Order: sequence, then C-alpha cells, then structure tokens
Amino acid sequence: MTQDRWKNRRRMAWAALMAGMLFPLLLLWSQSDQLGAVAGAFYVFVSSVVGAYIGFATWDDANFKDKQL
Repeated sequence: MTQDRWKNRRRMAWAALMAGMLFPLLLLWSQSDQLGAVAGAFYVFVSSVVGAYIGFATWDDANFKDKQL
C-alpha cells in the first residue's frame, strides 16, 4: 500500500510537466495572441504543481522514510 501512496500525485506532476512542454507547440501551431497572453500564468501554475510535488515528496521522504503506514 505504501508504494501506491504517491502514485496520483506523481501522475499529476508528470501531466503538468508534459503540458508545460507541449504548450509552446500549441502556441506556435495556433498562433493565438490569447494563448500568448496567458503563457506567464500557465507556467507559474505548472511550476507550482511540479515544485510542490518535488518539495513535498522530499519532505515526506526525509521525515517518514522509516515509519510504516
């Protein structure tokens, strides 16, 4: 059960990272000014999701590695 504990969080971080990497292609393909206008906010959001996952996974590993659930 402990192996599955972070599975959905990890999937969310990977999905956000992939979306962040594909966003420039969408921007180039659509050539939309509106997508360009929200690019900054989008990347802040993606960075927050990935950073939160990395930070909390590190914190969890450091504090609860030896404890059993």
